[in-house]
Formats: sequence, structure tokens, C-alpha cells
Amino acid sequence: MAAKKRKKKPAPRKKTARKRVAKHARKKTVKRARKKTAKRTRKKTARRTTRRAPKRKVKRKKKPARRKTSAKRKAGRKVRRKTAKRKIRRKPIRKTARKRPKSAARKKKKPARRKASARSRSARKRGKARPTARKRTAKRRPAARKIRRQPARRKSAARKRKKPVRRFPKAPTAAARKPAPGLTLRKLAARLTPQIKPPIEAYSGNKPYIFASYSHKNIKEVFWCIKKLAESRYRIWYDEGIEPGNEWPEEVGRALTGCRLFLVFMSPAAMDSRNVRNEINFASSENKSMMVVFLQPAELSEGMQLQIGTVQFIHKNEMTEAEFLDKMKKVLDPELRI
Repeated sequence: MAAKKRKKKPAPRKKTARKRVAKHARKKTVKRARKKTAKRTRKKTARRTTRRAPKRKVKRKKKPARRKTSAKRKAGRKVRRKTAKRKIRRKPIRKTARKRPKSAARKKKKPARRKASARSRSARKRGKARPTARKRTAKRRPAARKIRRQPARRKSAARKRKKPVRRFPKAPTAAARKPAPGLTLRKLAARLTPQIKPPIEAYSGNKPYIFASYSHKNIKEVFWCIKKLAESRYRIWYDEGIEPGNEWPEEVGRALTGCRLFLVFMSPAAMDSRNVRNEINFASSENKSMMVVFLQPAELSEGMQLQIGTVQFIHKNEMTEAEFLDKMKKVLDPELRI
């Protein structure tokens, strides 16, 4: 007999993710239930084993005995209960005032008589009749007093005078406004700028000197530089040396032709100044040796670059005061000193 072939068992199917999650959740619920039952059993055993402390007997205070209520009060309570059930409002009992006997009634006091004066007494002695008393009548309200209007007073001549009206002068018209005679731009600029005293007297002589050109807007910085150069014994001419009565352009032209060095203090204000430009043009036409000191950073125009492009520059705004003075002493010609 041939041996029967055993059928192979089918391979177990792989569990899906959903089934695994469900199985895990069942295990958790079982664990929780077991924990709860374990806690309950522990509590029960703890209650049985622990003994409770005996309660202390507290002596209660005896309440005071109630007073015996009278029959009237009991009846009143019953009535109140009934009325409360029916919700009937009882009317308040009005207390009537007891009538006093006539003997006990208060008598009205008569007003006291006034004492007679000395004149009335003397009149009685002479036998004069006493004036009869007026009959008492019902009191009436006093009538409203009529206000007498006083006659209007005539105003005196002094009061009639009216207060003088202040009259301000009218503003002059455009035609009436005329510029002051002899007012130039230079004088107007001098009025607007703060009055600063010149540090030194301008040089006047035949020896070589420095000509300083600048804008009056930078007058403080320029005057400081001129003062320091004068202290180191340099001869300098600037526009404060023009004598009164002389013509300004001719005095400047003479000073420019006689100078050895033309020194320009450059800034944006100096770039816009017409006088500074004219002085630079004249100095370049006369072939004067030039030097430019930048007080503030400024970009030179194309025309300025043609005239001053090849000249030596000193940037004062990028140096300290001591460094600037040392640089100037090195650059300047010693013949310009006194």
C-alpha cells in the first residue's frame, strides 16, 4: 500500500495593519480593567484592616425653655397662617387718637400786653382819651410794591465824548516802496551776517604777501586761519583792508596784482560766490601762484577744474588744527614772513 500524501497546510496570512492596531487596543483595555480591579481590592482590604478612631461625645448645650404662649397669640398665629395660605392682604388697623376731656384741653395763651411808654402815661394823667384799638381783620397778603422808575438823567457833555479810535497807518503800496539809496549786495550781506571783528589789520606795503579770497558765509573759519597765520608772522591781505571811500573792485585788483601767493578758501558757498570766481579768473590771467584750502567738501565745476585743477589742494576738513598749521608752514614760502 502506498503511503498517503499529507496535504500541506496553507501558509498563515500576514496580519494587516488594521488588525494589529485592534489587537493592541484590546490588550490595553484588558490591562486597564485589571489595574482598576486591583485598586478596588486594595482599598477594600485597607478599610478592613484600618480601625477607625472612636468618636468623641460632644456635650450639646441645652436650649432655653420656651415661654408659654398665651391664647391670644396662638389665635393670632392661626389667623396669619390661614391668610398666608389664601394670600389675602389684611388691611392695616388704624389707631384712633384718644379724646382728651375738656378739662385737660390746653388753653390758648393770650399775647402779653406791651408796657406803656412814658409819653402814654403822661397823656393818661392829663385826661386824654385813649385811642381805640383797631378791629382785627383777616390777614391779607401785602400788595406788590410798585417800582418807581427814576427819570432818565441827562448825560453830561463829558460822558457824551466817545473814546478815540486807534487808527493804524496803512501799509505802503508797491509804487511807494523804493530801495534805500546806495544799498549794494555787499552792504546787505554785511547787515545780515553777524558782526565779527577782523582778527588783524590787512598788510599794506611793497614786500611779498598772501592774498586771501573767501566767501563771507565762512567768515568764522577763515578769520581763524588768518589769525593763526598772522601769529606765525605771515603777511596777509584780505578785503577788510579796504579803506572807506575807496572803490571796492579797484582796491581788490591792486592787491591781486601786487601779491606773491593767491590763497582760496573753498566751500560750496565760495563756489556760488560771484566775487570769488572773478578773483580766481583774474589771478589765473595774471599767472599768480595759487593754493586752495578746502574748508568743506565741495565738487568743483568743469570751469573751476580748468582754472584750479593743477593747483595744490589742502583739505582742512580732514585734518586737525595742529596738522593743518604744520602743513601750511611747510608749503608756504619763507619770504612771505615778516
